[in-house]
Amino acid sequence: MIYKVLSVLPRVDVGMLRNRDVASQYVHKFTWKEISDPIYDYVYFNREIEEQIINSLIIQRLRYILQLQTAHLVYPGAVHTRFQHSIGVMHLAGLMAEDAISKILIFYGKEYLEDFKPDSLIQAVRLAGLLHDAGHACFGHAFEEALLWGNKKIPEKVNNHEKIGYLIVEQLLEKKIKEFEDNYGLDNLYNILMSILGPEEPREKILQLMRWLIKDSLYPADILDFLRRDSYYTGTSEYGYIDYNRLYRNSYPYFENGKVLLLLDRNTWGEFRAYLYAKANMFEHVYYHSVNRAFDRLLKTILIELDPELGLTERIIDVARGNSYGYLSLTDSKLYDVMLDKAISSADKVGKLARRLLIDRKPEWKRVGREYILSGHKGPHAVKYILRFIFDREFKEVMAEKIKETVYDSLKDKGVDESDIWIDVLDISPVPRSTLIPGKSGGGQFLTLFIGKKKGARIIKDRDVFLIEEGIPLMIIFRAYIRRGLHKLEYESIVTEAIRTTITSELGLSNKEYRDILSEFYKSLKPQEYEKEKITV
Repeated sequence: MIYKVLSVLPRVDVGMLRNRDVASQYVHKFTWKEISDPIYDYVYFNREIEEQIINSLIIQRLRYILQLQTAHLVYPGAVHTRFQHSIGVMHLAGLMAEDAISKILIFYGKEYLEDFKPDSLIQAVRLAGLLHDAGHACFGHAFEEALLWGNKKIPEKVNNHEKIGYLIVEQLLEKKIKEFEDNYGLDNLYNILMSILGPEEPREKILQLMRWLIKDSLYPADILDFLRRDSYYTGTSEYGYIDYNRLYRNSYPYFENGKVLLLLDRNTWGEFRAYLYAKANMFEHVYYHSVNRAFDRLLKTILIELDPELGLTERIIDVARGNSYGYLSLTDSKLYDVMLDKAISSADKVGKLARRLLIDRKPEWKRVGREYILSGHKGPHAVKYILRFIFDREFKEVMAEKIKETVYDSLKDKGVDESDIWIDVLDISPVPRSTLIPGKSGGGQFLTLFIGKKKGARIIKDRDVFLIEEGIPLMIIFRAYIRRGLHKLEYESIVTEAIRTTITSELGLSNKEYRDILSEFYKSLKPQEYEKEKITV
């Protein structure tokens, strides 16, 4: 990365704000540096505050945690880190905050900032973007799934990476950030930051809005950055391209009946739909790549096996006790060193598993048969089941077991045991899972996109778009795997049919209606009329 000290206003999107006073007042408080970045060309950070946080253990350790866990074993270019992502989210979230605050001042007035200073809000959002992944341990979400979820030893206050990150910031940065408040006139900086990062949605409307810019909304900075960044480094730009500039610049804060909403300009509906499909495509083809899933499963097994030796669970519990340093030392680099040493020199279980992962690159499980995709395009009946799969873990497990039984019945006479089969059930929602949670305060509204329009000096709410009715790409993917040594080509069609028949019969789904409609339609056509024309589209 290239660092360059700036003494004047950065030559970036900040200069494009509608209200330059908001940006310039904040920007001219500080001296700025720039980083060359493949996504934004340049990312800017200030020396007085952000450089001090960047050069802390909390952020520097993210250089040694890959953004996509084991994806580099499938996509060799995917060796970018959570450090790069965090810097990018800080940059993009800052632009979004400056844009939103300037619109509030122009269209509503200073009172809608609820006595919070624009400078404090902008700086808090930027720090929240920088620190939003502070709670990740080695291998990110794989570590979380292996050791946090369902681990009865883990206290509730540290049972996911966001809660852990919140505590780490509280324990290690509170004093420093409160000093920034006094030194640079940034009143309430710490409280705003913690309201954005915290597990509960803040009461203040302006802080709700600032939080949405980072997370828990339809297109927050976190998602916009990782889709662009991950698609770039995996070499799959066709899946992850997003016009993030048009999305945030054509979004408007809207205050109505004591509530705040985020409206999207009706002329940006096309970009929004493209974003939803980009997110769905990245999950289907990259994050949930079938081989990648097999590697993740292998990695999670290794982490569980290493827990007693390395005290992984105890390090998590220590965060809840106020001691974060043991947890902060858990990086990919540290664990790769341990695993590679065992892969080379140990013949025990962990050594064999590590050799599979790091040297042989042959996970135990190999996909068999074609995947079955249950999509929202199959109608309301299918959507009901998709949402049930997302939120009802027991239902998901029961269905996976039924599919497994059917696959086993199809293969048992060929020497395959039930324990030799793994069924992977994956849900894909372009709407963040956190916004779909039933009963969550404000959660239901995020199934709805609010469309609006700027007209003169007013922002007008046009209509509410219920996203499920619009056919957003909700889907569940069903895949079967078999132990690698047992895989045979002849099993492919057998397993494909076993998966399809189980799902369609259990859920009462059928393609017969579609086929009947199409059959009747084609019967009504007169082919001779169309042969006169050269149809090339």
